Amino acid sequence: MKFLALALGFALAAPAANAQVMADVDVIAVFLQEFGLPTEKTVDPDGDPKIESRIEGTRFAVYFYGCDNGKECDSIQFSTGFDLKEPMTLEAANAWNRDKRFGKVYLDEDGDPYIEYDVNTDFDGIGSENFDDSIDLWRALLAEFRDYIDW
Repeated sequence: MKFLALALGFALAAPAANAQVMADVDVIAVFLQEFGLPTEKTVDPDGDPKIESRIEGTRFAVYFYGCDNGKECDSIQFSTGFDLKEPMTLEAANAWNRDKRFGKVYLDEDGDPYIEYDVNTDFDGIGSENFDDSIDLWRALLAEFRDYIDW
């Protein structure tokens, strides 16, 4: 009987060891910091959480979406823009979007590119290893995009 209780206790404790990452500003900030990135927590114009950070010299923001009064958000978006001397062409932006699976690019009214990467954390969240990989994917996307635009 003690063995059954012990086994049941371990089974119930297992999910805590594989904690899921939710779109909580404090949790996301810790993951970014553990990745060696600086974080500044703030809010966007809608009052939702926002984290400002920098990776390999490039400033970016993490926006929180689907929030209920700034809490219990269901997704995040990594985002940054580049102020180019010459506008990026629509053809170049479309080529990036066509050829790359991750990292959506759009142009502002001046032809400056913005790159975004969305992460869904709704319902059960995302595993911590997968979220670490998402941060690393964002780092790789930025490096590749900087090369793409000769930044």
